[in-house]
Amino acid sequence: MITEKFDDLFDFAKKSKIKAGDGLKEGSYPLYTSSATLSKRIDVFQEDRISLIFGTGGQASIHFVNEKFSTSTDCIVAYKKDDKDFNEKFVFYYLFGNIHILERGFKGAGLKHISKKYIQNLDIPILPIETQNKIVILLDKADSLLKEREESIALLDELLRAQFLRMFGKANRQFDVWKDVQIKSLALDRKNSMRTGPFGSNLKHSEFVENGPVAVLGIDNAVKNTFEWKERRYITNEKYEDLKRYTVFPRDVIITIMGTVGRSAVIPDDISVAINTKHLACISLDPEKCNPYYLAYSIHSNPYISYQMKAREKGAIMAGLNLTIIKELKLKNAPIKLQNQFESIYHNIQSQKETLNQSKIKLEHLFNSLLQEAFKGKIKASKEDVKKKDSIMSEIKKKEGEKVDITNLDLATYLGIPDEITSTREKWMFDLITLDEFYQFLLKDNFTKEELFTLQDIEQKLHDFFYRIGDMDFPNASWQKIIFKFLESKPPLLEQIFDEETATIKLKLTDETFKA
Repeated sequence: MITEKFDDLFDFAKKSKIKAGDGLKEGSYPLYTSSATLSKRIDVFQEDRISLIFGTGGQASIHFVNEKFSTSTDCIVAYKKDDKDFNEKFVFYYLFGNIHILERGFKGAGLKHISKKYIQNLDIPILPIETQNKIVILLDKADSLLKEREESIALLDELLRAQFLRMFGKANRQFDVWKDVQIKSLALDRKNSMRTGPFGSNLKHSEFVENGPVAVLGIDNAVKNTFEWKERRYITNEKYEDLKRYTVFPRDVIITIMGTVGRSAVIPDDISVAINTKHLACISLDPEKCNPYYLAYSIHSNPYISYQMKAREKGAIMAGLNLTIIKELKLKNAPIKLQNQFESIYHNIQSQKETLNQSKIKLEHLFNSLLQEAFKGKIKASKEDVKKKDSIMSEIKKKEGEKVDITNLDLATYLGIPDEITSTREKWMFDLITLDEFYQFLLKDNFTKEELFTLQDIEQKLHDFFYRIGDMDFPNASWQKIIFKFLESKPPLLEQIFDEETATIKLKLTDETFKA
């Protein structure tokens, strides 16, 4: 395969003077740092051209950007030379799919770095521009499906948080009526109902065994705010006899108190014999006083508890948690029936998340497979290939399922929103107002296939819906954007028709409006 040096294809932008710490949560432009995840914004931009961004410190990362942006000082920005004809995103996908090429360039003691010289000397495969474009289109499709899954998972997380706040936050009229209770008063009335793990010489790493009868739980089991088995650690029965007082029981709440602090999870019912390490606090609750899912979710997502934790951090040398602080934290003594109802909602949403996560894992495997096939030359841009569906994308479609007929479906059924949410929250739909499906379902539920209509007709039909249920004015600007988007989508969800009777151009639903 013919290759060219990266330096022959790209020029480099001047090094940024912005520090990563200057980034904001909100801002007009994205601020890229050495992290593989974009999480910061800023109000000034440095570049306004298609670029590749390399993180230079820590771990290998690369971003493709086609909007105005800024970077921190620990980034290298490259853009295509004017006299070169190639697809920059093709190069991005090549390096992203072969990230080990960048990883080999990280050198040095302590925090490792990659040099500009190393990047300049990278060998980049050169394929015909038609083939490059073909590969980029296919990978974009696969990446889009992945992002859709990630957005769906994030939406379920947001729905759960919104439901929690409506049930136990200030949105509940009983919030100020409920008394405050300290967490220590909710634990079982027995010795060691609130405990941390063994310290110091009581449990050494050398005493862990590869397989054993007693599991040892640590930060990794709770760091995602749900119980997960990650690294498996065990001790022998003989060692367990010395550490029985640290036994973890089903429906206990574990809280991280070292490293990444303040994460929490509930021990599952099918847990085998296990103990927790010194990095966790463990609470055995009185089931008549507190539901473990109410407490665990409160620890990491209840503003009332977050405020108390932040107040305690003021003046402290370093942020942290200990058992004394946890015991004294207060939360609202909500009715146990309401707490139990939240657990039901939690499990319902987690079940849906698990289904989506499994789908996401399959898509990731397919995406990685597509990456490898693309750069091994197995995908060719012949005329025949252009005429027929790509085999790998067909595989993705089979895995995902073809579009379904939504003519007789409502939005809640389509997205799998639990009945516990739709039956208790009149405004649940407005949590989804950023989704295209929100507008698609409103259109297909209010207009027939044969009906001609205008934006004013949409406003007339839906004004009461937005005003009465959404407690907002009709979002005219949002609808205009959606109409243009639906007109330009392929295949389109809307089409424009000239109405001879009124001599105006009107809108009409296509068959695609009734598929999702």
